[in-house]
Parts: sequence; C-alpha cells; structure tokens
Amino acid sequence: MNRLRVIIISLLVLVAVAGALPVTESLAKWSRRSAASRHKRYRKHSRAWWRRHRALMRARRERAELRRRRARTRRPAGPFEPAAKQSGPAVNTSLLSFGEPAAPAAAPAAKLAPAGARAAVARTSLLPFGFTAPHNWTPARKGRAGSAVFAIAAPDGRSAGTAVVAPVSLSAAELAGSPAGSKTKTVGGLPITALRRTVIDRMVAEGGWVTNDFVQEMHGRRVFVVQAQTGTPGAPAQAWSFYFTEVDGRVYSLATTAPQEFAAPLAAGSEQFMASLQPAASRSTASQ
Repeated sequence: MNRLRVIIISLLVLVAVAGALPVTESLAKWSRRSAASRHKRYRKHSRAWWRRHRALMRARRERAELRRRRARTRRPAGPFEPAAKQSGPAVNTSLLSFGEPAAPAAAPAAKLAPAGARAAVARTSLLPFGFTAPHNWTPARKGRAGSAVFAIAAPDGRSAGTAVVAPVSLSAAELAGSPAGSKTKTVGGLPITALRRTVIDRMVAEGGWVTNDFVQEMHGRRVFVVQAQTGTPGAPAQAWSFYFTEVDGRVYSLATTAPQEFAAPLAAGSEQFMASLQPAASRSTASQ
C-alpha cells in the first residue's frame, strides 16, 4: 500500500513538472519581450548620439558666452572715427574680411588732423580703387592689402553696423572640391561655390546660418550676394550680407553686419557702394 502511494505521488509530480515546463518557457519569453520593449521605449538614442548631442550643447553654450563677452566689450577707437560714434558692441571683423588680417590702428597723431583732412585721406588712400560711400559710412581704420573698415551710423547717431571691404584670397583647400569647367559660375575667376562655402563656414563658426544667395548685375557689374543671419531661428538678432565682385582684375568682398532693424537701410547703402566702384585708372582720370 505504501509502495503504491509512493508510485502515485511520483507520477503526479512528474506530470506536474512536465506540464509546467511549457508554461515556464512562455513566461520567460514574455518577460524578455517586455523588458526589451521597456528598454526601447525609454532609450530612444544611442550613446554615440548622446555624446554628439552633449558636445553640440557645450559648443552652443561656449558660442553664447563668447557673444556675451563681445557685447560687453567696446569697439576701440579708429584713426578716422569721431568720439561720439565709438560706442557699441565690438564686431569680429575677421569674419567679415576675406583677405589679409587688419593692420593696427594709426598713430595717435592722426586723430588730431582736421575733419577735412581725414575725409581726404579716407577717399584717397583707404582703398586702391575709386568709390563713393554712403553719407553715414565713416572710415574706421585701414587694413593691409587694400582692405578697409567702415562704421555705419543710424540717423539718430546710434551704431547701425559695420562694413569691411577686403580683397578675396582663397587657399587651395578652399578651392578644392569646387567644379572647374566652362560652365562653372565664377566671379573674377573664383567659383561661386567656393565663395558660398567660405561664407557658410564662417556662419557656422558664429552660430548662424545662410538664408539666400544669388548673382545680380549692379550697373553692369556682376556681383555675387550671400545673405545670412545670427541669433535664434525665427527671431534673428543680426543680419549679415556678403558681396563679391571684380575690380581692377581682382575679386573684392564687401561684408556687412548690423542689427536686424537696420538690415534694409544697410542693404540699400551696400548696393549704392557696390554701384559706385571705379577702377584705379578712372579715379586718377577724375582727379586730374
């Protein structure tokens, strides 16, 4: 009797274990699937993505801090600039110049020259070609290799922006990758694609973006224009414009930056400046 009871109990345990194995396996599979679904739900991006995201956030914070420091600093006085117009945030003119770095300011004795003498010096020696600047463009300083910086004033006397005229010198690396051929669009022999890429690189370094680029004729002169902005997308703070054209067989750039509220009048003044460019021969003939 005891032996029969042991056999029956053993059979019952064996049947219970055999029946529980499929249930246990299905439960294990379900738990793995649920864990995987929870893992995918809360981890949307990879570790590499998060590393790139954190690096981008750090770069944005550094650029914002750099812009705040620039806003706190004041632009130094130039040899041709009146003292009343020297206020305003400093502008990184290296982003506006496509030629050699700017030369240091002239000696303090130049500041003591009369206003008429300063205007004559600005007209005759600032640039190697003839031009007519708008009335609110004041020469701030002269740079190397025929470049010049202008301070732009608003009608109420506030600083309305900065303009830099400089010769364009592109390196072999900047020209690499640009298509070369008879159908390539150029300005003074330089591919438009290379000029556009240099502006894009500078805007990326400044935390901005390019909004438009086009080629237009200004009084018979072929000009490549690139427009950009910095600030917050949807609410830009600064308007940037870059004009490229050929004068006396060399490509020059006119780069301007101004608060968004002064973008329209600055663009009109820039077009007036570009339309007034004259070769050096024409300037010497006019002076005679």
